[in-house]
Amino acid sequence: MSEKVVLDFTHTYTKEDFPEEWDMVWEDCSAITGTNCYCDEDAQTLLRQRLAPYKATGIHFIDSGNYHYLSKLWAEKIKEPFSLVVYDHHSDMQLPRFEGVLSCGGWIRTLLEESQWLEHVYIVGASSSQQAQTSGYEDRLFYITEEEANLFSQLEKKFFLTRENKIYLSIDKDVLAPTEVHMNWDQGSMTLDNLKRQLRMIFQKSEVIGVDICGEDPEQTYAPYIERNKAVNRELCNFLSSFL
Repeated sequence: MSEKVVLDFTHTYTKEDFPEEWDMVWEDCSAITGTNCYCDEDAQTLLRQRLAPYKATGIHFIDSGNYHYLSKLWAEKIKEPFSLVVYDHHSDMQLPRFEGVLSCGGWIRTLLEESQWLEHVYIVGASSSQQAQTSGYEDRLFYITEEEANLFSQLEKKFFLTRENKIYLSIDKDVLAPTEVHMNWDQGSMTLDNLKRQLRMIFQKSEVIGVDICGEDPEQTYAPYIERNKAVNRELCNFLSSFL
């Protein structure tokens, strides 16, 4: 069974009993300052220390989308050629606002610039307006818009995964439709069944090193929304565990 790690910044996972169903490693990161949306150098050092005992392999739950930059820290552990596939309603390719600060909105750009092992990036499910942020990396970055991702036949034509050997997967649940899971920010229109179908295709075509999942809603208090988010986490974890 693959290792499962929960990184808890906001205690949102305490609302969900799903981690108790598996043998999960729980890392309470809530006391680390300088981490919300932007991760400063001191926080990066502390987080790398926390992640040091773990490999990039397995399944990693990394809290809300404000901490999506943790995908970069997981990917840094990979010391062989690999490609990154990111399911996200946003490109996460923004230019950095502050030197030395890692952001949830620009971590992919930073990883592209810093990693010697990262070959290609596939951003799947973001809105067409987000594509403008990806300019300058046309030889390494492939963009599958929200509209294309919802048409599985078009996705298969555009995906180049047949020539990818190693893949790291990152899933922000904001790629899913509001009927699937409720977010407190802009989200996409993909169904969970469609996401699982696409993930199955990736596992069939390539060797997946590891997966991380974000998109929790720490401020949510409406019980039905919390239950639905928990159910999606459970379903994704069960599904991914059958491959990893």
